[in-house]
Amino acid sequence: MENAQRKREILDVCLATFIRRGLYETSVRDLSRALALQSGGIYYWFKDKDDVVVTCAEEAALRLEEHLIAPALQDIREPDRMMERLRLRADELRPMMKFFASVCACSRYEERLRPVLGRLAERYEKYAARFASELHCELQEIAPYVYFAITTVTDYMIFGEASYIEPQIRLIKSAIRSILEKDDTERTI
Repeated sequence: MENAQRKREILDVCLATFIRRGLYETSVRDLSRALALQSGGIYYWFKDKDDVVVTCAEEAALRLEEHLIAPALQDIREPDRMMERLRLRADELRPMMKFFASVCACSRYEERLRPVLGRLAERYEKYAARFASELHCELQEIAPYVYFAITTVTDYMIFGEASYIEPQIRLIKSAIRSILEKDDTERTI
């Protein structure tokens, strides 16, 4: 088996273990056991436990984006459907977001997470540009709503209360509808 493939498998198992057991309840021994490695065998793949945690946190962020933001682009012309499907996917991915949030909330990982969060912010800008392209609007028209939607869905995944985010959802859908109507009007002129 290739090293890259084995590293991917190890990352998958470590992330699943953190999600299942929790950040603070997962020990290196738990990770080694889940991987069927001798105690400390994980250090062949990672420098230390903090490296495992930060690497898993970045992987969690990538998976959340892949399963939340990218599919939302497909539904952008139907805001009600987009938000409903986004909510369903958010429900499924809630444990992963809670793990990611717990890592981000821990001051121990703050310095090591800084580049991860920087890359995340850069990707958010690219997503906003993709939404603008899909909606045939200027980036500055939609970008605030893309960022607002990301924050809203993140809050929902962490706190789990739908009524808490309903005002934000209505605002996001209304903004998208306005942009769509403007686009339809401009196309008919």
